Amino acid sequence: MARSTYGTRADDTFATMRADILAGRLTPGEKLKFPELSTRYGVGVGVLREALTRLVEQDLVRSQPHQGFQVTPLSAEDLIELTTARVAIERLVFRMSLAEGDTPWESDLVAKHHTLERTPQYDRDDPERVGDAWSRAHADFHHALLAGCRNSRLLGIATSLRDSAELYRSWSQQHFRHPDRDVIAEHRELMELALARDADAAVEALARHISHTTDILLGTDHRQESMSAGNVGSGVSA
Repeated sequence: MARSTYGTRADDTFATMRADILAGRLTPGEKLKFPELSTRYGVGVGVLREALTRLVEQDLVRSQPHQGFQVTPLSAEDLIELTTARVAIERLVFRMSLAEGDTPWESDLVAKHHTLERTPQYDRDDPERVGDAWSRAHADFHHALLAGCRNSRLLGIATSLRDSAELYRSWSQQHFRHPDRDVIAEHRELMELALARDADAAVEALARHISHTTDILLGTDHRQESMSAGNVGSGVSA
């Protein structure tokens, strides 16, 4: 097989598996066995291993010695630690982004927000699930908020933490909708404060935005117990 063809199949498999994890078709804590995955995705072990390695890098999959791969489990303790780290790092990187971002950065931010606002949040064929296109647009917008920062090390840490939070965010959106939350307004506020270069207000708005998902997931004792016990998958349709 030519490298270009192999690479394309690995990219496609990675993208499909990632979407399946975030949509709950592969559930938190689920064991990922090569024979089953090969049948499901129609590719060999080499392609699967490359795709899984990339998913491990995004903390959507974990690799355990002598046990293989599994979808990353959810836990209340991990979510709290992750949120604390994200708020600390993204506040710093966002403030630097506002100080260092130029006109092309502003234009890109407006464009990314426009795409996000015009993309339906839920899947047309399965209204209970967040659409893949919206998930991509959402990630692109949040990356654009921070992209003005010229410190690649800090930006890389922020991106890694956002990747780690993706599974929690997706699960929250799909299983604990809050009618009182106006996500569209939150994103618009972030864009407007960024363009106004109102750093103090902008970083506080971002901190609230990040913490809101955690508040939703930890809003009841039942949800905390479910995550701590590793039983999240039982509430997710495959």
